[in-house]
Amino acid sequence: MLHENFSDTGSGPVGRVVTSEEYPATAHEFYFWTSESEAAQRLDIGHIVAAEAEAATAVAVLDDPRRYSDLASFLDDFYARDGDAALDALSDRVEILVFKAKVLATKHRDDKKKSKRPVRSGPVFFATTEAIEFALGKEDFSGTEIPMLLHENGNEVRPGVPQRTPLYVDEDYLLGPEAGHLNITGMSGLSTKTSQALFTISSVFQRAGDKKVAALMFNVKGADLLFLDKPVNCPPDEELQSRYRDANVRGLSSEECEMYDALGLKVEPFTNLSIFAPLKYGMDRGERELNVSDVPVQKLNTRRNARGESHCVHPIVWQLGDVLPYAGYVFEPSDFDDKFRGFIEELRARRIDTQASFQSLMREIDDYFEEKEAEGKSGGWNGHHQATINKVKNRFNGLPSKCAGLLAHGRVEYGDTPRVDDAFTDREMRVVDISQLSGIPQDLIVTSIISKVWDMAEKGALNVDKLVIFVDELNKYAPAGNKPSSLKDTLVDISARGRHLSLTLFGAQQFRSKVHDEVVGNAATSLYGRIGDEELTNASYRSFSQTTREELLQLEKGRLLLRHAHYAVPVFGRFPRPPVLMGKQGTDIFGGQNVDVAQVVRSVMNNLVRTGKVPALAKIRSDISGVDEDRIHESLDKITALCREGSAPKNPYESFRRSIGGRDNRPDSFGGFGGFTGFDGENGGGSSGFLDNVHRLRGD
Repeated sequence: MLHENFSDTGSGPVGRVVTSEEYPATAHEFYFWTSESEAAQRLDIGHIVAAEAEAATAVAVLDDPRRYSDLASFLDDFYARDGDAALDALSDRVEILVFKAKVLATKHRDDKKKSKRPVRSGPVFFATTEAIEFALGKEDFSGTEIPMLLHENGNEVRPGVPQRTPLYVDEDYLLGPEAGHLNITGMSGLSTKTSQALFTISSVFQRAGDKKVAALMFNVKGADLLFLDKPVNCPPDEELQSRYRDANVRGLSSEECEMYDALGLKVEPFTNLSIFAPLKYGMDRGERELNVSDVPVQKLNTRRNARGESHCVHPIVWQLGDVLPYAGYVFEPSDFDDKFRGFIEELRARRIDTQASFQSLMREIDDYFEEKEAEGKSGGWNGHHQATINKVKNRFNGLPSKCAGLLAHGRVEYGDTPRVDDAFTDREMRVVDISQLSGIPQDLIVTSIISKVWDMAEKGALNVDKLVIFVDELNKYAPAGNKPSSLKDTLVDISARGRHLSLTLFGAQQFRSKVHDEVVGNAATSLYGRIGDEELTNASYRSFSQTTREELLQLEKGRLLLRHAHYAVPVFGRFPRPPVLMGKQGTDIFGGQNVDVAQVVRSVMNNLVRTGKVPALAKIRSDISGVDEDRIHESLDKITALCREGSAPKNPYESFRRSIGGRDNRPDSFGGFGGFTGFDGENGGGSSGFLDNVHRLRGD
């Protein structure tokens, strides 16, 4: 007896359950051979079917298709045709296509029963939307349904229109308090991790009801997250329509709009957007006090700086007191010994919180030592050796350059200007733009902001019911292993306790296996896009079948595998593009600065060169004049990769200049990277992470 509304009997049976001694049906999986009907021809991996058990209906996901015949070996067919591929045998051999089906859930006739029973031999049908929603645990949701993906089954609601079912997750298991957090894995550029995170946040904003929710995101690639208040579909304004066309902006297709309708979502941008960015390097005039409200947006290191479009852009400016707690990030480990650390603590105890006050103290200490020397006496100052103080003074001279505009000379006064660590407002999308920074300043900003937000959450000062923090490249900020890091510890704390403190971590990375176990282990919802074969061999994916792993190797953009706390089996689905402008399209339409390529080269080289000097900007501009920009970035990528592998050139900049061919732009100078010399490992191994910074600086 078929369970009404669970089996699509209108499409007819698509196969029949088959059991054998080797492959018996169990409570968790069964096999069926397919019929020759038109509906059966549409069966594919990831489709969902229904079959009958004892007084119950099992709903299952298709996996591992195999075609069988009665041949004992391949040679039987060879001999039957006398070795001639064109020769027809006496009769065509019977072949059957068999699918494995992994059970999502079992629905009993008696609602009081929850036990699972193996299916019995009988017909198999496509599952209806009602069956799929039941199988994914929708009836057991304790919170609001948040649409994540759209599942397309093999049956049709009308000719040419597949049955589509929203794949919901339970808000209480995504944002807390029952569980929490989302993790997204996939190859860079192919799995649309940032797009999916934006889509999910938009879903949360639209479905959260009376709850106050907000999001904090770090923009690490170009202008990806700087125009989230601009719709991807051009508004009915003639001037804007012309600018959208000139920028070649492709709005949502009719199919994508239908997907939004099926998911019950509106196509609308984020209306409450706040963007924070540091000063450009060299923009601080060295005054004893900096009033942040007087800083024009053109001085900020962001691409959202056009007139009329910078109303939501605000500065991030630190004084020395903001940097000192993170001195371990700023200075080389060889410098930051116990004596150096002791003097930093002395500065903090004396409330030396600006560079101006630090320099004033250094003058006092110099005068003290001069007096001691004149008296013929020796010794330290306040328990600190003169050599330690001289080293600190020398290293602090390089702080403005290391912090790349983040650090002001004098005291910073914010007044009424919004701060990046202010309390949040309902439906606020707060973006921290660090895309044009690299290395130390980027790590400083991420570490500081997440730590402050965590402190706010512990004090109940977020001002919203739920705050989503999106962190890309999670393998960098919370790497696997035992290497200590205050940021990693904070992220582990958020993943373990954040759901009880209104914090939810949305993390994304290319390599899930390289992220700290507690961070990914505490994620109740996970998404997987296309994944490389070297990653799939890791134990993190051992629970997936071989067929599922092979599917993950070739997923197209927009198609993901969703695993959720309520799902017994992961399910494939698709999602439409986010309803906002992303990347270069925003700057093309609404204006903004272009990347200074010479500055990018200088920034990268400063990280790579350990001995010698990096040429001045004027020299770099001369060297790259007339060279295609893609060629420049390709060269930077390759040099940085060599440094990460411990094969750094003796002179990275000279190797870079040769590889691009200089102003002559010689076409053969890049072949095989043969222009490089000195791959003897000198200076190698000290550039880990810089390749990622190159990509951020490129803005792709």
